[in-house]
Amino acid sequence: MASEPTIDTAQHHWPRAGLEEIPVLDLGDYLAGKAGAAEQLGAGLRDAQERIGFFYIHNHGVPQDLIDRMFAETSRFHAQPLDRKTSIKIDEQQTGYAPMQSSEIKYGDAVVDGRHKPDLSEALWLRRDIPDDDPELLAGRRFRRNKWPEGLPGFRDTVGEYMVAMEQLGRRMLPLYALALDLPADYFAPFFVRADIPCRFGHYPAHLGGPDHFGAAPHTDAGFMTLLPQAKEAGLEIFTRSKRWIPAPVRPGDILVNGGNCLVRFTNGRFLATPHRVVGGLPRDRYSIPLFYNPAFDAVVAPVPTCARADGSAGFAPIRYEDYIAGYLASVYAHQARAAAREQSAQHA
Repeated sequence: MASEPTIDTAQHHWPRAGLEEIPVLDLGDYLAGKAGAAEQLGAGLRDAQERIGFFYIHNHGVPQDLIDRMFAETSRFHAQPLDRKTSIKIDEQQTGYAPMQSSEIKYGDAVVDGRHKPDLSEALWLRRDIPDDDPELLAGRRFRRNKWPEGLPGFRDTVGEYMVAMEQLGRRMLPLYALALDLPADYFAPFFVRADIPCRFGHYPAHLGGPDHFGAAPHTDAGFMTLLPQAKEAGLEIFTRSKRWIPAPVRPGDILVNGGNCLVRFTNGRFLATPHRVVGGLPRDRYSIPLFYNPAFDAVVAPVPTCARADGSAGFAPIRYEDYIAGYLASVYAHQARAAAREQSAQHA
């Protein structure tokens, strides 16, 4: 995928660079409908996204029992024999099992990157579960068909319950992003009708890798909003604007939120997509269950009116989200690069 244009951040007001703690936003009053809570949280979200790109949310409304069950199901899936997992190996749909060292993320900044090596992790990718007679599925559009593991009773039910709860949380967060950008509270809602909600149920085995070989190499996320329930094991680090890596502390019961490159496009570079990584050489196995809350495939991603440059121009051209995410995935996964090449060949045939 072509590199993103450089955004001149001098046009924006940035808080002091020394403030590098990841803030905590309490959603309790907001979800209870308390007057003024949304505006207050919007200001906190703006500060977090301009300053560090990550924040925790507390009192988020997703039941901890459901999160615990999803972690248990993730562990149960990865405990299967390798041949069972590879029977649903990931393909151009970007669903299914991604084996160890199957992704190699190239962030493009030597200060951040270090060496390029395949990730020392494995994952099961699942997306919105849609019926077999769905028109988009029948039309052969990519990113619509799931691959479900067999022999794991209850797994699919738990995943479905988890994705519904997390999508509802993402939808409730959208007004806060709008208010943070001085937009009407319902501004983003039309972009997220039938949102793209991929989940990565990941496993980082213990005692693999080291200082220059990561469980997840330094990268920025592709989407709008990443929702990451807290794992029991630490290992996530983020790269601050002062160009140093800091750990993201484990806060039991909270959810860690960060913005991705799609949010950068919407905000014309005002909000950060912060590089982060999972270190190698962990003392115990680590599991992660992020849901990526992204626009609908046909939504057009373009800078919002309140994030225009001083001369009124936009740093990012409008692009359909499906085209954008296909390009990103082709830069990370070999199977997606092959799928993109086949599509280009068909278009020019």
